[in-house]
Amino acid sequence: MNPNYNIKKQDNVQVLEVRNLLNEFANKEILQAVQSKIDEGFFNFVVDLKQIAFMNSVGLNFLIMLKTRSNDKGGQVAVANVSAKVMELLEMTKLRPIFQVNNSVDEAVASLVSQN
Repeated sequence: MNPNYNIKKQDNVQVLEVRNLLNEFANKEILQAVQSKIDEGFFNFVVDLKQIAFMNSVGLNFLIMLKTRSNDKGGQVAVANVSAKVMELLEMTKLRPIFQVNNSVDEAVASLVSQN
């Protein structure tokens, strides 16, 4: 198990639990794992941010890159368990509208499943 992330499948959606998005090198490693899932035919992702209290531009870049890769294949990205500080950053950077924000992973998965 990687200390920075975990990926599991729930109802044909890949749930990505991240523990740290402040390190660009670690984020590249997570994106490689995501790309492997995309190559296997999985295009919908939920990013569980419950362990992320705050985020900087490195974390935002990660979310944007994940969304771009997923969207390029017709998939969707939802984020769940977003802290107040992360939500504030998404709103301040005007990125809030491009991400589907849900209160829980189960809610996000159900939403993505219903869209397909």
